[in-house]
Amino acid sequence: MDTRFQRISIMANIKQWRSLRTFALALILVSPAQNIFAAETEIKPNVERREVLEDLLDSENFEVGIKVGLISIEDFETSTLVSGHLAYHISEDFYFKAQYSQADAGTTSFEKLSNTSPLLTDDERELSYYGLNIGYNLFPGEIFLSDNWAFNSVFSVELGAGSTEFAGDDQFTVNFATNFRVFANDWIAWDIGISDHIFDTRVTGEAKTTHNLSLTTGVSFYF
Repeated sequence: MDTRFQRISIMANIKQWRSLRTFALALILVSPAQNIFAAETEIKPNVERREVLEDLLDSENFEVGIKVGLISIEDFETSTLVSGHLAYHISEDFYFKAQYSQADAGTTSFEKLSNTSPLLTDDERELSYYGLNIGYNLFPGEIFLSDNWAFNSVFSVELGAGSTEFAGDDQFTVNFATNFRVFANDWIAWDIGISDHIFDTRVTGEAKTTHNLSLTTGVSFYF
């Protein structure tokens, strides 16, 4: 009797071991198939790679420009003004600008109404200014001429100081200016500027602070 039960137990153990072996073999066979299926169904992003050429990146920090316009010299007539500048752009927002301007003052209303001798000689009527400004690009933007035609632009403000030679004297001058630039491309821009040169003078016999407004336009080049 005991022998019979032992045989039954041994047969059950053999069947259980065969089942475990069959299950293990099935796992071994299925696992590679799952890996292959996962590799075949892996989603690859469709990213278009672009080649970036370093020589096409903008790096123009220097600016040189020339402008012409009108200046209203206080107590004198409006005169033609010619100016040039050299600027260095520290960042996208700030820049330094060195500039030189020249104009010839007209006659005063006193000279026109009286028959007295001129208040100034021809040499003394020459006005020249040189100074250094710091500028801030306040409103960068774009100008759209059509749906497919647009130009970059920037409105900037400047504050600086320098010296004005006029009426035989050199006067310390404070300069406030605004500029609006429209860029045709990355190296040339149309430049419109309004400026106020503030300095003291005694031309009319009394000392006073004068405001001399100018409106100019020209071109600037970047390199």
